[in-house]
Amino acid sequence: IVIDQNVVKPLLTFEPRDFSLGANLAGKLAKRVVSTDEVKTKDTPYDAVSAILIGDTVVLIDTCRECVVANSKKYAIRGVGVPETEDAVNGPKEGFCELIVTNASLIRRKVKNPKLKFRFFEIGKVSRTRVCLCYIEGLCEERLLDEMIERLTRYQIDSILDVSYVEELVSDSPSSLFETMGKTERPDVVAAKLFEGRFALLVDGTPFALTAPFLFLENFQANEDYYENFYFASFVRILRFFAFFIAVSLPAIYVALISYHKEMIPRKLLVSIAASRSGVPFPAAVEMFILLILFDLLREAGVRLPKAIGVTVSTVGAIVLGQSIVSANIVSTEMIIIVAICEIASFLTPKLESVTELLRLLFLVLASTLGIYGYSIGVVALCAYISSLSSFGVQFTAYIV
Repeated sequence: IVIDQNVVKPLLTFEPRDFSLGANLAGKLAKRVVSTDEVKTKDTPYDAVSAILIGDTVVLIDTCRECVVANSKKYAIRGVGVPETEDAVNGPKEGFCELIVTNASLIRRKVKNPKLKFRFFEIGKVSRTRVCLCYIEGLCEERLLDEMIERLTRYQIDSILDVSYVEELVSDSPSSLFETMGKTERPDVVAAKLFEGRFALLVDGTPFALTAPFLFLENFQANEDYYENFYFASFVRILRFFAFFIAVSLPAIYVALISYHKEMIPRKLLVSIAASRSGVPFPAAVEMFILLILFDLLREAGVRLPKAIGVTVSTVGAIVLGQSIVSANIVSTEMIIIVAICEIASFLTPKLESVTELLRLLFLVLASTLGIYGYSIGVVALCAYISSLSSFGVQFTAYIV
């Protein structure tokens, strides 16, 4: 319909005598005849073919070096829906989709300011994926924008299929254990970051946006914190810090105390632990390692399976396996409790889920070899590592001290 009503029909009905058919004929047709929402002229075969491949209509004119390119794209896209990874009780219920133009319009609806800017780039020699840099002029530092543009244009790869590809290209530390760029699928979160003087990156074909600079403290924030009462939101945020500490440290501390520092455990508790471990054939570190791996396998299986089956498999599997291995005296009851508490605590910081799994195992290895001193070495090394990171020149640990 767009091609018939806005391109073909105007070309068939216009009168050539209305304007001179001399030089710049393509430009005159683009301005005065073709009536789609976006009309431009191109002068190379490469540009014409590229326009056809993305769904535009190209009008070729005999004896004219330029062609007219009219926007006639119609994508089959998923509509704007509820964010699946960042759902909230309070606040907006809309999330990004896979079309970059729709995502930009969602941000524009949140930020009704003429200084909101969108700059488009093409990345990928083969895929030629559109990437949009969003920022508010005057709030975002020119230094950050120049650095971001320089990084976007510095590297060239064959294809970009997801926002994570761009993250690896432009982040300060691509191989870092912690992400130095934020990732969200909520327009309100992106708008809040833009108001704080940051910038965002949209990638065509993915419902997630990148935000930078990104701080370590943001791993413990949720968009719902700003829609709740101040006291409750502050309490929950402190609870997330405590949950991260438990998820990472509790297995290592427990193994260190059981293996090397029994004198630090109260006598009644030590007797209870010794009684439950009397028939267990493995050392405490091996028990803990087996349980952590089993729970990670169950969680991964629950994520990869269809939703109708995944929750049932992970829940029933955890109950059946836990009861079976305790009955078989492979692990002790206390170990099951410790691992269950760690898994529950890790749910409070979903942005650090992968990091939590790796740090938990690393601290466990250190504690099983050097006791509480090994765990302390790991904590000091982790703090030094986090302090060494930065995000576009901004200290990763800013506002912590």
